[in-house]
This record gives sequence, structure tokens and C-alpha cells, in this order.
Amino acid sequence: MALSVPNSLMDQGEKSERVRKLLKISVRQIVLLNALDEFRNMGRAAISMHMTQPAVSHLLQQLEEKLGVKLFERLPRGMEPTIYGEVMVRYAKSVIHDFEHAEAEIAELSQGASGLVRIGSVIEPVPFLLTKSLLAFKAENPGVRISLEVGTSDTLVPLLIRGDLDLVLGRIPDQLHNQNLEIVFFEMGEHMSVIARPGHRLASKKKIDFSDISDATWILHPVGSPIRLRIESALKQAGMTAKLDIVETASLLATTAMIEESDMIAVVPHDVAQHYAKYGMVTILPIKLPTLMVNPGMITRKAKTLSPAAQKLLHCLKQYGKVLSAIPSAS
Repeated sequence: MALSVPNSLMDQGEKSERVRKLLKISVRQIVLLNALDEFRNMGRAAISMHMTQPAVSHLLQQLEEKLGVKLFERLPRGMEPTIYGEVMVRYAKSVIHDFEHAEAEIAELSQGASGLVRIGSVIEPVPFLLTKSLLAFKAENPGVRISLEVGTSDTLVPLLIRGDLDLVLGRIPDQLHNQNLEIVFFEMGEHMSVIARPGHRLASKKKIDFSDISDATWILHPVGSPIRLRIESALKQAGMTAKLDIVETASLLATTAMIEESDMIAVVPHDVAQHYAKYGMVTILPIKLPTLMVNPGMITRKAKTLSPAAQKLLHCLKQYGKVLSAIPSAS
């Protein structure tokens, strides 16, 4: 009597066979891809792997034959990855990073911690949303270690893609929209405010025109960040097309320190401006920028399963910030 095999089991068997074939790529070949990308030289890659150059060359040849494509072009003075090589190098780096962080997380757990969550955030959510969420999360999960990096989206999102962060609160920069990312937007859009020191010559005015601050020294985010792009757009709308005197920094400490000691002005998210104004460190100038920042959101990698601790933190963030539906970036 013939036994029928359920389709689901057959599908699972086919999937297992595909995984088995993929796993024929050895750890040494993964390390080799990373080394060749770093050194772009077969000999130096061999030295870094404590192997002979012929052995390394054979290892690469085996991988290329298995995949059926050339991964590196051999040039007179080194090697360059082909378009296929760039794909494999990217995934090799991802595997190495994931194992490094798995090792770090295991070390945390072995020392009595309940997990590790690595989060990156732009400055807007820090005063309210992120602070409230982290405090609520830590109250319920005191053993979980939180690693927080505050920066700009254009620096944080690449760290997420590389596997150095579990999630990012921010925006997906235009140049990274083709990566395998998903963003869950918060409902609120972020207004920007112009701040100065409390004793600034314009602090007592009830209304300020852009002409009043055209000759000021501006503290702005670095070129390329989403905030900087929006601010430059707003200044162009206001007719301020002349070259501005600018100091670039993403550091709030540097921004507030320079403002305190000078008549410089800065553009920051409104929640951040209110936070510092509450303690008398800055004053918000009565001038409205004709722009609204694109909603920030919670960015994760679609192909990456979050740890239980990271999922709990994500739940806290959703509780404190109303969110819209998840919108994946093009993959």
C-alpha cells in the first residue's frame, strides 16, 4: 500500500534540500570573500587567513564553479569584485557580523543578562517617545542591556543594514530605499525650530523675519542627512539663496555649547527645542520654517528576525507612539 506524503512535508523537504545546498559554501569561503574585499589582493588575503596563495585561489575557484559566475576580476595590480562578487561580499559581511553579535549576546546571557538590544535613533524621538519607551521597557525587563546610538539617519541606517543595530528610529535616506528594509511610520510629522541662547539679541522679539537672521552663523546637521536636506529646502523657499555661514555637527552637546557662548543659531526638531528651553538652556526664536519633516518611523531589516527582547522594546515604542501601517522599501 503506497503512502501519500502531504504537500506541506514535500515543500519542507525541498526547502531543506535548498538550504543544504546553500550550506555547502564553507566558513573559509565566507572569510575569504571578506578578506578579498578588504585587501583586493590574493596574496594579502592568503596571509590574513594563514593559508598559501594557491590554496586560497583554489578555494575561490571552487566557489565560483559552484555558483556558475565569476566573483572577482583578476587585474595586474590586485582584484576587483564583479557585480556577482559584490552581492556575495555583502552577504558574507552580514553573516560575519551576525555571528559576532550572536557571540556578544551569548556572552551577555552567560553573565546573567536577559538579552541585548541595540537601537539607533535620530534626535527627534529622544526627549519623549524614546525616553518614555525605554523607561517602561527597563521597568519590566531590568536584565536586558540597551545599547543606544544617537545620530543621523544616513549614518544609522547603514549600521542597521550591516547588522550592527537591531532597529533604528529615523527615516530611510533616498539612496538606501532599495535595501531590504521595512519602516513603520509614526503618525506625527516633525516641525523644526530655530534656537539661540536666552540672551540673544533677537530673543525678545515677538516676530522675526528671515532677513533678521540671514547674517547669522547657522549650526546645521551634516550634508546628506534628511534633516539637512529639508532645512536647505526651507531656506530656499524663504529666498535665502546666498551662501550662509555654517557650522556642521550632529552633536547636540556641541550645538548647545556653541549657542551658549555665541550668537549662533541652530535648527533642531521642535520636541528637542522644547526640552532644552524647559531648562533655560536655549530660547526658541519666533520664526516658522516653511517645512515639515517626513514622519520618522521604526526601521528594521525584513530578512532579520528580532530577538524576544527587541520585539518587546518594539512593542513599547508602538504603545508610546501611534503608528501607521508598515511600508517596506523596495527590495
